[in-house]
Amino acid sequence: MTVIQPNKDSGLLGLITSLSILLVGVAVVTIVVYSKTVSLKDDIAGLTQSIQTEQVQNSQLKDQLFTMTGPGNLQKLAAKEGYVRVVNPQWAFVSRS
Repeated sequence: MTVIQPNKDSGLLGLITSLSILLVGVAVVTIVVYSKTVSLKDDIAGLTQSIQTEQVQNSQLKDQLFTMTGPGNLQKLAAKEGYVRVVNPQWAFVSRS
């Protein structure tokens, strides 16, 4: 009668297979994380450029606003609209009684 003995190296083979699968999984996760990191870095660079452009435009708009509302322009506008400058204004106060 023949006695069949199981292969005693199957434990080692299972361990090697499990570690190989784990190594491949870690490699895939690392590649995905790296890809996402590079993508986010590019997005951040683009948004930074956009923010700088908007800051320049905001500065230009503020300059235009301050130029339009400067004392010289306001006096010209007041003269054009027919306003008269009162040197000594008299204020009327209402009592609260």
